[in-house]
Amino acid sequence: MKNTAVVTGIAVAFLILAPGAALASTAPSTSATPKPGTTAKPAAPKLTITPRHGVPGTELRITAECDGEAYVTSRAVDAFATGTGPNGSVRTYVGIVRDVRAGEYPVNLRCHPLDGRPDTFVDVAFVVDGVPAKTPGAKAPAPKQVAKVPAGAPQTGGTDGPVDDSGAPLAAAAAMGVLAVGGSGLVLARRARRR
Repeated sequence: MKNTAVVTGIAVAFLILAPGAALASTAPSTSATPKPGTTAKPAAPKLTITPRHGVPGTELRITAECDGEAYVTSRAVDAFATGTGPNGSVRTYVGIVRDVRAGEYPVNLRCHPLDGRPDTFVDVAFVVDGVPAKTPGAKAPAPKQVAKVPAGAPQTGGTDGPVDDSGAPLAAAAAMGVLAVGGSGLVLARRARRR
């Protein structure tokens, strides 16, 4: 009984103290000191999209200005990098408007500076125009009907015997037997301990 109380106490102490110790050991270091002589503030990131609206399939020109790594994402536009400017901070992308519902969607730029500063984000709105409606009098051609001739006897789903011999009832009976023998063994062990 004493051993159980000691083990329980240690386990409770570990559960209480472990989260605090884990948080204390993984605190990020934010003491990034600027290098001496670099007092110039870097330019803010910019995102330019031309044109600012289009139907699905329209090709776009996207320009991202960022001092570091640039990531362009959107639910409405697939962006593919095509080149980098002369100073390395301007990147160009070709974008294709995805097949999405008409509406306004953000195109996001995440700029990850290489000098350790936190990431900066820029969002630019892009409008997906609706696809022009078809002429009212034109009918779409009816889909061709494919004839499929059934082969074999009809499958009704009924069987005369067991579907498969998986042995699941036998395994369940064996597990119940093991539990019964184990339970009776525990009862006999308690009785023997009391004597």
